[in-house]
Amino acid sequence: MELREYQRDAVAPALRGRNCIVWLPTGAGKTRAAVHVCRRHLESRRGGRVAVLVNKVHLVEQHAKKEFHVLQDAFRVTAVSGDSSHKVFFASVVRQSDVVICTAQILQNALVSAQEDERLELTDFSLLVIDECHHTHKEAIYNKIMVNYLQRKLSGQQELPQVLGLTASPGTGGATSFEGAVQHILQLCANLDTDTITSAQEEAEQQVQSHVPEPRKQYDLCQERAQDPFGERLKEVMERIQQYMEIPSLPQDFGTQVYEQRIVELENRAAETLCRRTRVCALHLRKYNDALLINDTVRMVDAFQCLQQFYDTQKDTKDPTERFLSATFEENRATLQELAGDRRYQNPRLDKLEAILREHFQPLGASRGIVFTKTRQSARSLLSWLQDTATLCGPHIRAAVLTGAGYSNQTRPMTQNEQQDVIKLFRNGTLNLLFSTSVAEEGLDIPECNIVVRYGLMTNEIAMMQAQGRARAENSVYFVLAKANSREVSRELLNEELVELMERAIRAVQAMPEQEYHLKIRELQQAAIATWLMKEAMISERQQQHDPDTVHLYCVNCGVVVCCGGDIRTVDGMHHVNVNPSFGLHYRVSSGKIQFQRAFKDWEPGCRIACGECSQDWGMEMLYRHVKLPILCIKNFVVETPAEKRRYKKWSAVTFPIKEFDYVEYCSSTYGQSF
Repeated sequence: MELREYQRDAVAPALRGRNCIVWLPTGAGKTRAAVHVCRRHLESRRGGRVAVLVNKVHLVEQHAKKEFHVLQDAFRVTAVSGDSSHKVFFASVVRQSDVVICTAQILQNALVSAQEDERLELTDFSLLVIDECHHTHKEAIYNKIMVNYLQRKLSGQQELPQVLGLTASPGTGGATSFEGAVQHILQLCANLDTDTITSAQEEAEQQVQSHVPEPRKQYDLCQERAQDPFGERLKEVMERIQQYMEIPSLPQDFGTQVYEQRIVELENRAAETLCRRTRVCALHLRKYNDALLINDTVRMVDAFQCLQQFYDTQKDTKDPTERFLSATFEENRATLQELAGDRRYQNPRLDKLEAILREHFQPLGASRGIVFTKTRQSARSLLSWLQDTATLCGPHIRAAVLTGAGYSNQTRPMTQNEQQDVIKLFRNGTLNLLFSTSVAEEGLDIPECNIVVRYGLMTNEIAMMQAQGRARAENSVYFVLAKANSREVSRELLNEELVELMERAIRAVQAMPEQEYHLKIRELQQAAIATWLMKEAMISERQQQHDPDTVHLYCVNCGVVVCCGGDIRTVDGMHHVNVNPSFGLHYRVSSGKIQFQRAFKDWEPGCRIACGECSQDWGMEMLYRHVKLPILCIKNFVVETPAEKRRYKKWSAVTFPIKEFDYVEYCSSTYGQSF
């Protein structure tokens, strides 16, 4: 495998066995250079083993098929992700492989596993390659693995694996000063235990630029709608709901992220005090606010459909608040629908996008582009808009949506297979335009685009650089499409300054005297471990605060008490189930099993479960070794301890200990048989 001169420069320390971060632009061939390091490492080290870690499932197959497959001529290469059958036997797969490409979470699970046959040690590997290594910070999964590594290193353990980090965009970690940016780069180097951060030498910079052309950046700014009667009508409805709530000093900044934050806080407080009327109103206000945000981003009709779908789903008609809110929407439905169809009030941002696409996607052209937008909802709405726009219809624009695979209340996530299908079609030219969320910004091997549009996005400098890196074709253009004088434009301009600041900080760290650098790295590592251990101790202490039998769980919607903390157990350390047989009296089971794309080791998903009183979603049933157990989603409950009533987003934050599920004990007590 022949490397370019700048790639050889960047991996030279890694080839000498040193820990390093390779910093090269998107498209410059970092992964290819890493494959070269892996080959040399395995050739020179008998019994060596490499783990290539990625932070997104879809990158596992991509790396295996596009880059690391070339090692199969001499080495055993295996790809394992959360969606693959190998995951169940990960430890044994690792022991039979020379190179394992996997999501970081799978390796972390194996490192902390209590099961002897499922457990791995860091010393089972001789090289860790960490893709998109700028994510090695705070509570991120990469950092959990590296904290384990650093603890062992600082305690004097030998034979730890070499570390190779890859990134195009270390960022500034939120710092806006030079000193802060340098500190961020040093912290990243400390977290990854790197001796150096490498990049192309000055004389090779020209070669990098010839292989990775810089796109031309263009700001396309539009004005607010001159009139927005649809949006005004939504705000009038919101005011009416707030009057019904009879709570003084409610926020009035409708259609903003700030309003959403405040209304979510109100909903949480209402749930914790079991004030159903306020909570239900807050939920509906949030949906109206979503509609205003959609109206601002895409079309009125998309915003109307979002509300209509919400009100068409079954509501608890016994509740007077639900009846009032449904009646209020019904009174305004016809007017809102009529206004939504009035083209005089179309979004000016869409006019700008139409002009860009018309200019660059000519009938005989060969353009390829990505439009980045904030939410899955807006990505789907933009595709729908394109299909309804006469000037953009035709065989010269072949578009699809590409969004994330994580769960969302708003819109259905794409499965990993659906993502792969879309990327494959985009790669071979069957598709030439994607409406995408941030899933396509980082790591994905998508062919060179000549048009990248950032559609009303406000993100940090890392996301900006990643999106810009998608425009790799000659004479490509990177559009920033936003409202004039908006926060999005201000942030984009700040991001440009932060990228320059990041580059200066990296150069400063590279130029540090070796002794000074290593002293700083050591200090940062010791501080990081001390902080981590303190945090672990605090978490452990917090989880022992209350006796589980003194804790009660209430339905978040209707406030009925449904179980106590002592009824909860964990299955495989992650699924929280209720083992009290009488708990089944409190919930209803929906028809039809939940479908997942992958199989699980000891269990399979059952049906959704909901409150028997008010139909609030609670979670789902699992079939664990032929035993039905209800898995509870903590955010659907209010937890009452002797100290307070509270809502939690994660089970890990609760203040009482939860035992691991004992299958034999459960069968004995439930079915009255001794085993």
